[in-house]
Amino acid sequence: MISSHEIAQMVGAIIIYGFFFVLTAGLYAMFYAMGRLFERPWLVKLSYLFAAAEVLSAVGMVATGYLDRFWVNLILFSAVTYLFIPQGMWWVVVNFHAEYEPEEHVH
Repeated sequence: MISSHEIAQMVGAIIIYGFFFVLTAGLYAMFYAMGRLFERPWLVKLSYLFAAAEVLSAVGMVATGYLDRFWVNLILFSAVTYLFIPQGMWWVVVNFHAEYEPEEHVH
C-alpha cells in the first residue's frame, strides 16, 4: 500500500510537471508566432525546444504512476495535439486576414 507521504510526493510532482507543461506550451506558441510574425527563423527553431520540453513535462506527469488511464490518455493526447496548435492557428489567422485584406486605392 502507498503511504500518504508517497501520494503527496506524487501529487506534488504532477503539479510541478503540470505547471511546466502549461508554461512550455505557452512559450512554444509565443516564440513560434513571434518567429513567424517577425520573420525570424531562429525564433521558430527556439520554439521547438519549448515544444520538446512540453512533451517531456507530459511524460513526467504520466511517469509518476499516480494517474489512471483516463488522465494518462488525456495528457498524452493533449501533448501531441499542442504540438500542432501554433502552426494551425498561424494558418487560420493568416488565411482569415488574407481573405479580408482591404483594397488599396490608387490616387
